[in-house]
This record gives sequence, C-alpha cells and structure tokens, in this order.
Amino acid sequence: MIYKSLKEICEIAEKKNISFWKVIQRDDCKERNASEEESFEQMRTMYQAMQHADEAYTGTRKSNSGMVGGDGKRLEKYVAEGKAMSGSFVGKVMERAVKMGESNACMRRIVAAPTAGSCGVLPAVLLTYADQIDSGEDRIVEALYTAAGIGQIIAHRASISGAFGGCQAEIGSASAMAAGALVHLQGGSNEDI
Repeated sequence: MIYKSLKEICEIAEKKNISFWKVIQRDDCKERNASEEESFEQMRTMYQAMQHADEAYTGTRKSNSGMVGGDGKRLEKYVAEGKAMSGSFVGKVMERAVKMGESNACMRRIVAAPTAGSCGVLPAVLLTYADQIDSGEDRIVEALYTAAGIGQIIAHRASISGAFGGCQAEIGSASAMAAGALVHLQGGSNEDI
C-alpha cells in the first residue's frame, strides 16, 4: 500500500490500536506475503548490515578517484579528543555518517538508506543511539520500520533522489527518517513521529 501522508498512517494505527511501526510492518507482510516474524528478521538483517558496514571501516581505503578515504578516521580522532562543538553524541553521528559514506565510495558494503548519497545518516543515528542508550536491538528494528514509513511517504509525495531533487532530497529525507526513528526510540507517540 502506498500511504499518502503520515496522518494516514496515524489514523490506521489509532483505528487498529497499534504503533506507527506496526502499521508499516503489517503492510510489508501483506506486500511480500511474509509472516511478521519473517518481516522482522529481514529488517533485523538490514540493521545488522549497517552494523557490519560500521565495524568494517578501517580508514585506510581510498576511492578509485583517490578523493575519498580517511576522513572518517580523522573525524573519529577529533571527536575522541573532545573537540566537537556539537557534543559527543552528534559528533559520533557525524563521524559514523562520514565513515559510511566513505565505505560506499570505496566500494565496500553499500548501505543505501534511503539512497547511497545519504547512506550514512540513518545508520549513524541508530548505531550511535544503540551504543549510548541500551534500548535493545528489537527497538532499533522497530525504529527502522518507522523510518521506512516516513521514507515511503517522501518518495511518493516528493523525491528521495539527489538526481531529481538535489542533495536536499537525499539528506533531507534521510534526516526526516532518522528523526522519526529517534522519536520512536525515545517513546514518542504516533502523532509525535
């Protein structure tokens, strides 16, 4: 099903007395003819791919052009030294986002969430949250469903494509998805999301 608005998802959630993420999961089950368990494990696999991409970063690889590589390692040092004016959480998010982008540019594991151009945003936010706040992997997977629902609406109503909508389409959509995921993780309501 293609949702036309966040309001529509909230109305369905209210009518069925379920969470925002659950609406998206049930739609995934219906669309792919999968059980809730199969759907959840597939989304968990996507989260684990993000974890693996983060863990596999070395900072030693360069892209074929030679223009990308190593900045994530420099940013990691900068954040570790307490120099990030944004604080440790946002500093770590930025570090991870750069690392994810470099990994993609260096043809490592590509995590397009929602696009390759904005690949680092959602993984960086969720991985850093998971490191700093022990919410459990299942809650992170639920947050991914929340993010997916938001991304689907943006893709339907506007664009997530950098080629079509510019960098703002990619980064803006990824940022909105990450924000919704964080609201879920922090216990926000469907309306808050």
